[in-house]
Amino acid sequence: MRRTILAVLLAAASLAASACTNYGGDLSGGAGPAAGRGSADGLRQIKVMDTAGMPSAFLTYGVQRGYFRAEGLDVRMQTSAGGAAAIPALVNGGLDVAGSNVVSAVIAMNRGLPVRMVGSGTSTSTDPERDFSGLVVPAGSPIRSAADLVGKKVAVNTLRNINDIVIDASMRKAGVAAPNARYVEMGFPDMAPALERGDVDAAMLIEPFLTTAVGKGMRVVGRPYSDTRHGLQIGTFLMAAAKAREQPELVSAFQAGVRRTAESIARDPDAFRAALPKIAGFAPALAAKINLPGWNGTTDRASVELIASSMRRLGLTDEPFDYDKGVLK
Repeated sequence: MRRTILAVLLAAASLAASACTNYGGDLSGGAGPAAGRGSADGLRQIKVMDTAGMPSAFLTYGVQRGYFRAEGLDVRMQTSAGGAAAIPALVNGGLDVAGSNVVSAVIAMNRGLPVRMVGSGTSTSTDPERDFSGLVVPAGSPIRSAADLVGKKVAVNTLRNINDIVIDASMRKAGVAAPNARYVEMGFPDMAPALERGDVDAAMLIEPFLTTAVGKGMRVVGRPYSDTRHGLQIGTFLMAAAKAREQPELVSAFQAGVRRTAESIARDPDAFRAALPKIAGFAPALAAKINLPGWNGTTDRASVELIASSMRRLGLTDEPFDYDKGVLK
């Protein structure tokens, strides 16, 4: 059964990778055996994979600032198109830590994959006006709020994932009793052109694509992440369950590095913005004005449980999620 589940995830990861035309890295999951070795300076070398863009920029910033080195870790970063692509490599022992989104993590654990959440990834702001995501429509669109999305085509980067949950929440908050938007999967760079052509009616964008679209005259008509929960945690970090159980010192060291990085960005977000052109390829002017995600030092239980219960209600999973088993403090 475990082999069957893993084979399904590997196939899903392959499909997800092939659908993402804006990423040129290695998505094969063939990271090779996780290092776990001592480096020349006495640090423990570990392989970590996270989603290209802002998630991997967060970790890269922490590595460059020395926060993981201070915890005894020599972090070797790789990027992927999404968390689903990283999970098979994690289970196979090719990675020590994988960045994912909470939905993919819950699905994996509910299907019996031996992984555990060990840290908090990206979250949205507690201030909806500073949310790093938004529902966007063309300037002349008749759509004024999430309530107008009934029956409309909405571009999302993945199907049957976090978008289903947050757009559903946004439409319900706007008074729609039975949301039934029609989702169209495409990469973030393709969404604004699709809106301009009229191929879709709205798009669920994140930064920096959100600010770029608004700069072209498009309108934000909803903040689905914030509508679901202010400060909603969307991302997480995963480790193989056996490794996390057998090497608690590795878990603690990685968690401490994440906390140090999160606290540093919260104290001085401008320093992080200044680093984005080099570590994430953002234009300096764009990096200066985008809404940044938030990062927390520890997992937000309320967010994870809200997402897990919403997944079950929407049919994204059939099983309840055992938070105390699936999340390591």
